[in-house]
Amino acid sequence: MNVQKVRDLTLVDLGQQRTMVIACDSCGGVGMKERDVLKASPYITGQYTARVAILEVLCTGAEVICLTSTICNEMNTTGKDMIEGIKAELKEAGISNAVLTGSTEENFPTVATGLGVTAVGMIESNRLKVNTIRQEALLIALGQPRVGQEVLESGEKDRIPYSLIKQMLKENEVYEIVPVGSKGILYEMQELARNNGLKLTVKPDSKLDIAKSGGPSTVVIAAVSKEYFSKRDFSVSMALAGEVRLTE
Repeated sequence: MNVQKVRDLTLVDLGQQRTMVIACDSCGGVGMKERDVLKASPYITGQYTARVAILEVLCTGAEVICLTSTICNEMNTTGKDMIEGIKAELKEAGISNAVLTGSTEENFPTVATGLGVTAVGMIESNRLKVNTIRQEALLIALGQPRVGQEVLESGEKDRIPYSLIKQMLKENEVYEIVPVGSKGILYEMQELARNNGLKLTVKPDSKLDIAKSGGPSTVVIAAVSKEYFSKRDFSVSMALAGEVRLTE
C-alpha cells in the first residue's frame, strides 16, 4: 500500500485504481466559553471547521464518505451545537451519505472550546486532481481571505459555493484547486508550483492580500488555462494571483 502526503492531504493508494483522500482541520479558542478568544456560537465553530476539511477533500475531486469530529468539550450543550453545525455544512456541500462519528470530553470541565475534524474521501485514481498541472496555467483566487471576526461579519455572502467548485472540477481546463489556509495565498501558490515542478510568477492584485491568512478556507486557488479564464464570468470575488509554467 502506497501512502503519501501532499500539502495537507494524505493519499492512500488502495490498488485497483482507487485512492483514499484524508484531510483534517482544528479550531481552538473560538466559542462561547470563558477563555475563548473569539466569541462565536459552537454551531459556527462546527460549521466552519468542517468546511475546511470537506473542501480539502472535495477539491481533489473525491467524494466525502466519512467525517469525524473530535470535540474537546462536553456533549451537552457545546458538543450538540457543534454537531448541528457540522451537519449543516455537510448538507450545504450536498453530502448526504457520509458517516459522521466522533467523541466528546466528558471526564473534565473545560474553559475553552476545541474541535478537530477529519474528512475521508474516495476517488478513482485517474480522476484525482492533485499535482496534475502539465502546462502553463493561470492561478486565480476565488473569494477573499478572511479570519476571525471578519468571517463572522461577512457571513454567507462571501462563501464560495460548493456548486461552483464541483462544476469547475468537471472542466478539463481546470487543472487543480487548492483551499487556502492560515499560511495565506502566496504560500499555497508556492507549494502548488513546487509540487508540480513548475515556476511561479506572482501577479498581485491591489485588492488581494496574498500574505494574509485564509482562515476557514474563505478563498481557494484554481490553476486554469488562459482560455478558461478569459471566457468565465465568476459570480464570486475573483482575482488573478499568479501564473505557473515549466521550470526553465
